[in-house]
Amino acid sequence: MDNCCEQNVCKVRTKADTVKIVLILAAAALVSAAIVFFSILFGLFLFALFGIGTTALGIWLTGNFDIEYEYILVNNEMDIDKIIGKRKRKRLITIDISKASEFEKYPTDSEVERDVTVHASSGLAKDAAYLVTEHSDYGKVMVIFNPNETMREAMERELPRALRSANRNG
Repeated sequence: MDNCCEQNVCKVRTKADTVKIVLILAAAALVSAAIVFFSILFGLFLFALFGIGTTALGIWLTGNFDIEYEYILVNNEMDIDKIIGKRKRKRLITIDISKASEFEKYPTDSEVERDVTVHASSGLAKDAAYLVTEHSDYGKVMVIFNPNETMREAMERELPRALRSANRNG
């Protein structure tokens, strides 16, 4: 029987993200107003369309701060995708759960040895976990993510036996 599970996690918007969004919209509005003002002043009404385009560009850029991560587990392979503004999807990594060497709560006090770190979490540490596994292209990969209980149970079935028993006891 196939082991399938899917989960979407929205990244929490930080104060820095909010400040960047406000600055982008303010700059777009200022540039747009300047373009419209000078186009009316010099009688170049067609140039005013660039002002409208500048506003549209600012609004489009702020959509890049809406980030979701999608975890798709099929048997022992987990795909992690990043969805930006609900318009662009990018595959971050595909990992083999059966090759995992660590699967624990994040953050941890101990230093984890790894070659690459993939951050695919909501930004909230309270329910975050990390998984360390071997990858054919990247070496030892540490994935930081927020699996819900259903995803954890599906992953548990594919983890190596030593990690399954350690997670049940810990």
